[in-house]
Amino acid sequence: MPLVTVLMPAWNRERFVREAVDSVLAQTFADFELLVVDDGSTDATAAVVAAVSDPRVRCLREPHRGIGGTMNAGLRRACGRYVARLDSDDVWLPEFLATQVATLEARPEVGVAYARAQGMEADGTLTAHVWGMAPRYPGDHLRSMLWGDFTCNITTVVRRELLERVGGFDESLIAGEDWDLWLRVARETRFAFSDRVLARFRWHAGNLTGSESTLGARILEERARVLDKFFTAPDLPPGIATLRAVAYRNVLVGTGLLRLGRRDYAAALRDFGRALTCGANPITTFGRIGWFVLDWHYLSRRPWGRRLIDWQSAARRRVRAKRLLRRGAQ
Repeated sequence: MPLVTVLMPAWNRERFVREAVDSVLAQTFADFELLVVDDGSTDATAAVVAAVSDPRVRCLREPHRGIGGTMNAGLRRACGRYVARLDSDDVWLPEFLATQVATLEARPEVGVAYARAQGMEADGTLTAHVWGMAPRYPGDHLRSMLWGDFTCNITTVVRRELLERVGGFDESLIAGEDWDLWLRVARETRFAFSDRVLARFRWHAGNLTGSESTLGARILEERARVLDKFFTAPDLPPGIATLRAVAYRNVLVGTGLLRLGRRDYAAALRDFGRALTCGANPITTFGRIGWFVLDWHYLSRRPWGRRLIDWQSAARRRVRAKRLLRRGAQ
């Protein structure tokens, strides 16, 4: 049995899927199986995968039903102790699996290992955008996950028994299925962050969140639906409900920024307005909107700006860690 099952959901990705597969086969860690789950593609995706001669690679053909159903179909066939996900338009760097598996093997209390990923254009040109960050509240991964998804999906390796315990992916969600999953997982285990870029995610016209269609708008709205589902659960841990207003505020700011990037200015302003009136502190909300607009459109596109953002984030984490220590000592 392989130690790791790599799941690669694919839907009409003939242009990029071979590069994604090759990045898995180039890993320095070799004890894995790669299941490419074809979500009813109408192009040559399956043929591209079938042309790969490595016996560790299998292509599973499924009827088209969306990302949640595709991932669950792969999970049902997974044999590995650990499960990793790589989307079919993204790539891993060669040390990815070796780094994350070593963390999980050495730390049995950790259920999920994740790292950073850097953006790239459709042609592979690197951008300054980086996803994946340390938890906002050190040691409190559920509270941190409610604040905002701090992981980057394509850099996660998780224990398979955890995914089975929480019930896998919600197939009713057309987006946000990853955040919904991690919120359930965060109630069960700890996360370990490797502060390294170990993968690259691709921006291109086929990205769902970049869609200009009605589907693209629904994808943005699904983020709030994830929170609706979480906060209506009957067995919330003590004190978690107090984060409700802030969690919705952060989702609205995030969707506003995405709409701003799509130049849908009227919708972006509506989201920002809802964020200011959803019950969170309006002064800090206004500052958050201003900071992220500056970050998104100016700082993150410049090396010195990226360093400033990283320094600011690290400083805030240190302050929060000290507060938690003081509370624990009282």
